Amino acid sequence: MSSDGNAPGPKSFAYVDWTLRWGAWLWVLALALAVPAVWRTANLYVHLRSELEQLLPRSAPSVIALDELRGRMAGLQYLGVVVDSGSERDLPAGEKLVDDLAARVRAYPPDLVKTVRTDQTAERRFIEDHAPLYMDRADLETILDHVEARRDWEAAKQTGSLLDEDEPAPPLVFDDLKKKYDERETGAGHLDGSRYSSKKLHTSLLLIEAGAFDTGRGRGAALLKRVKEDLAALRPDSYAPGIRVGFAGDIAINVEETSALLTDLSISSVLVVVLVIAAIVFFYGLWRSIFIVLPPLLLATVYAFAIASLPPFGVTELNSNTAFLGSIIVGNGINFGLILFARYIEERRRGSGVRDALACGVWGARTGTLSAALAAAVSYASLGLTQFRGFRQFGIIGGIGMVTSWLLAFVLLPPLAAWVDRRSLPPKRHVLITAFVRLTSAHRPAIMVAVVALTLGAVWEVHRFGPDQIETDFAKLRRADTWKNGAGYWGPKMDALLGTYVTPAVVLANDVDQARAIGRALDADAKKPPLDEMVASVRTLEDVLPGDQDAKIALADRIADDLTPRIRASLTDEQRKTVDRLVGKMPLSAITLADIPQAFTTGLRERDGTVGREVLVFPRPGRALWEGPQLAAFATTLRAAASITTSAGQARARVAGSHLLSNDILESVRRDGPRTSGIAFGGVVIVVLLLLRTSRSAALVTASLLVGVLWLGGAMMALRVKINFANFIAYPITFGIGVDYAVNVASRWELDGRRSMADAVRTTGGAVALCSLTTIIGYSSLLLAENRALFLFGLLAVMGEVACLSAAIVAMPAFVDGIRPKPGRKALAAAALDKSTDDRSPGG
Repeated sequence: MSSDGNAPGPKSFAYVDWTLRWGAWLWVLALALAVPAVWRTANLYVHLRSELEQLLPRSAPSVIALDELRGRMAGLQYLGVVVDSGSERDLPAGEKLVDDLAARVRAYPPDLVKTVRTDQTAERRFIEDHAPLYMDRADLETILDHVEARRDWEAAKQTGSLLDEDEPAPPLVFDDLKKKYDERETGAGHLDGSRYSSKKLHTSLLLIEAGAFDTGRGRGAALLKRVKEDLAALRPDSYAPGIRVGFAGDIAINVEETSALLTDLSISSVLVVVLVIAAIVFFYGLWRSIFIVLPPLLLATVYAFAIASLPPFGVTELNSNTAFLGSIIVGNGINFGLILFARYIEERRRGSGVRDALACGVWGARTGTLSAALAAAVSYASLGLTQFRGFRQFGIIGGIGMVTSWLLAFVLLPPLAAWVDRRSLPPKRHVLITAFVRLTSAHRPAIMVAVVALTLGAVWEVHRFGPDQIETDFAKLRRADTWKNGAGYWGPKMDALLGTYVTPAVVLANDVDQARAIGRALDADAKKPPLDEMVASVRTLEDVLPGDQDAKIALADRIADDLTPRIRASLTDEQRKTVDRLVGKMPLSAITLADIPQAFTTGLRERDGTVGREVLVFPRPGRALWEGPQLAAFATTLRAAASITTSAGQARARVAGSHLLSNDILESVRRDGPRTSGIAFGGVVIVVLLLLRTSRSAALVTASLLVGVLWLGGAMMALRVKINFANFIAYPITFGIGVDYAVNVASRWELDGRRSMADAVRTTGGAVALCSLTTIIGYSSLLLAENRALFLFGLLAVMGEVACLSAAIVAMPAFVDGIRPKPGRKALAAAALDKSTDDRSPGG
């Protein structure tokens, strides 16, 4: 029986007797429920999604717009196959590879591929043939004025009526206009001609438009897989030595990120289980401890996912934030079973029987573990109160996981211990925690000074926290190797080649007139700061089906008539080419939608055949759109233009695009982050106050948590780790999980009659350290993730664990024991006697 001043009462024995009597049926029921729970959990992981939109609520403006875009459009997603020949000499070989691959891709079914393009020859030829129609009317009038002036000069010279015989001929030089329309056709890219190729970049491109809009991994993965298979069959190295091929565009990014999540998930899950098993065996020195502690925890984990998938929670798919929750729940949820089992082992090593030891374990662990479980559940639940799905799903599943982990530990672990633990226990294998307590006790004054210094330093660092601490460059949160050989490496090559992103932001207007008005407003905005650095071009139906065609045709006819053979003969070859290009192919006639190449109406033609209700805004490649203020300005400007209406009662337009999603995510983090953290901290404090018996212990636990969180914030600032949509979760979760250690130490201190907090650490500190270790293992699995957002979440969470554990077993005992009154002789003798008895307990 326990040597503590208090002992378990009849209720503890009655509860243990009940679990032992009905243990077999409890386990039968638990395993029966596990069958559908495992199925529902597997179904959630099958529907793992990596897209940014999965982090936002369905009601977010960017998500609503994206849903509408999918309903109206059948494409606007691209896979770029980028071929780097290595040198200008081998560029033709690279172009041959692109052509051979394109021939194969064109045979793919239409639901997989909509268009395949290696050049824009047909589009350029069409524009050149109808050049005057695609010019501004004012520019045509300028050309006409110059041609008429030259015509009049020629006529005057021929008739001898020139006022000044030395008057030079009016020049027919239109270099500025030529440059203007060349840039409009080619953009700011490095294309040498109509083909998607560049000698300077020794790069060639195959651009594949997907057959259907799909932000998931399904069709995109199928398309990429098939392209890779055809590439392997073509053997790129047979075209030229050193030739390299990579993939870029939305499809490549989506498939790459989801594949990384699945790979990281598989590795981390195995690693967490192996390391947790190793830690448990090392701590207890008992292989059978695995079969007592782990089964209830694994059941609790699948229960958590299964319950979250049911009403009213309705979690139907996992996102990048929740993919690793299985490992995290295992690392966090095992704490309750570990504390319970540690108290049980402590009594068994003192010679108690299984029943008595279980009663002492349940009695001694119930308050601390329940406080910790509810505090953790509250901190998770605070995330569930937000509409941001990246937080909400994490909070729902994690909160349920904490409750089920505590409940199953106290219901299923006792009968399992009675069945498995039938032999005597070996002696303690190590006394690390005892040595640790002696070391910290011997240097208590130095520790107190260090704690104060660290805390003041953390306060200084944290006070500098500002908006610039939020990560706005989402490119830094993608998988790490993408910049070496993935879409992050090949994407900039494609962008440099084309001079623009191939996927635009889309303004979804309600009719053609509204789209025209919005397009004109955005076209004007794109010429002024700050959008001039962000927008490459704005396209509406007017840009592909020009207006004022009759007037432009009339001007073109007059220009052609005024370009007499004498005038043409007087021009240089270069001038003649420029004039012919600007005038176009005569005779000129009006064009209709049916005449326009299909590529011109990509993004403007809807599933039902409607054309012209969209405005396409093509971002300019560069850093501008990845800075917070610029990104916000881009989104604000587009949405302001989308509010333009052209008739009474007309609804505003919607804006869809990845940059709009990024902006809404940043706004959600700024809005929900502080509120969530405040709710989590307040909820944890309330739980601690309700369940701990004294205000003194509650104050100590709260102070320990505050110090730990301050240290975390200071370390984050010192290491320049920025907050993002994934790692912000570490703060509210740290409140709930980090308080676990201080609660259990303070609870043991209370049960020991407040003799010495160092003794409380010596008796329960090993189990507390093991709890922290398993939690760190769960979080550390994220440090192996290629996805940088998850890596940074794991890093921040591990830092929080170390900070809160240090505050609980180093800082709190040092101050409590350092400032308490000196005990009398009798008290010292009693403490020594209790210490000698307690030294027989597990130390970890």
